[in-house]
Amino acid sequence: MTEQSGPFHVTETQLAQAVDEKTFHRAQPYVREFTHRLLSGRAITGRVAGPHGVYTVSLASEDANLKPSCSCRTDGEFCRHAIALGLTYIEEPETFYDLRTLTARLEQYHQSELIALILQMAACYPQILGMLGVEGFQDEEEEDDLDDDELYDDDFEDEDEEFEDEEDEFEDEDEEGLAEGVDVEAIYEEADILLDEFQDYLKDRGIAREERVRYDETLQSFVDDYLAAYEVGKLSEMSLDEIDTYLRDYLLDRERITKRKLADTKQALGLFYTFLSECGHMPPEIANPIIQYCQS
Repeated sequence: MTEQSGPFHVTETQLAQAVDEKTFHRAQPYVREFTHRLLSGRAITGRVAGPHGVYTVSLASEDANLKPSCSCRTDGEFCRHAIALGLTYIEEPETFYDLRTLTARLEQYHQSELIALILQMAACYPQILGMLGVEGFQDEEEEDDLDDDELYDDDFEDEDEEFEDEEDEFEDEDEEGLAEGVDVEAIYEEADILLDEFQDYLKDRGIAREERVRYDETLQSFVDDYLAAYEVGKLSEMSLDEIDTYLRDYLLDRERITKRKLADTKQALGLFYTFLSECGHMPPEIANPIIQYCQS
C-alpha cells in the first residue's frame, strides 16, 4: 500500500465511523472500481458504475471532517460509493491524478502557449468563459457555485457518453413505472431488508461466511434493479418466454458493463430467487423461470 501524499488524508477508521456497519460492508464491491480518479487539493473525485447510472463521487477534507458528495440518490450524505472512494484512495493513492502535477507542467508553458490552450478549451467547454468572468456564459444562480467538479464532469462527458447511455436504458425503464406512484426509497429499503434476510437464509443452510459475503457483494448491484422491475409490474406482466429473454439480455449487458462474470451472477441470483420463492416474497410462477434461467 502506497503512502498517502498531499493535503488530503483519510483513514479506514474515519470511514467506518461515518456510516453503519452494513453500509461500510456494502461499499466493498465498489472499491478499486473507480475511473477518472483525481486528487485536487483537499479533495478526491472519481466515477463508478452503479445500479442506475455512472455516479460522480467526491470526498473532501474540511477541518478534520470528511464531506461526501455523490450523484446517486443519497447526495449530501455518506453513501456506499463515497466510502468506497475513500477506501480506494487508501489502497491505491498513487492511481489518483494529482493536479499539482498539472501545475508543474503548465509552469513550463510560454504565455502564448497558455493563451492558445485556454482558447482551445473555451471552444470545447464554453462554461470556462463564465469562470473567466465573460458576461452571458454563466447563469446567475450558478455564478457562485461553478466549481472544479462541473468542469471535471464535462471533460469526460464525451468519453463516457456511450457508457452512460447504456446505463440510462435501465434507469429510464424504471422511471416509466415509478411515475405511477411507486415509492422509490421504500423499494431500496426493502432490498436491504431482503439481502439481510437472505444472509440468514444462507447461514441456516450451512453456507460458509466467505461464500455468504461473496453472494452479498455479487447481488448488491442487481437486487435494486430486479426488485424495482418486479414492484412496477414489469415482470408480472411478462410471459415466461419474455421473462427469460429479459433476464438473459439484462445479465449479458450487466456483465459487459460491470466486468463481473455472468456465471457467478447467475449462481447468486438463482439462489436469491429460490430464497424469495421459498420465503413467500415472490410468487413461484414469477421466480421459477428466473431460477431456471440462472441454473441453465
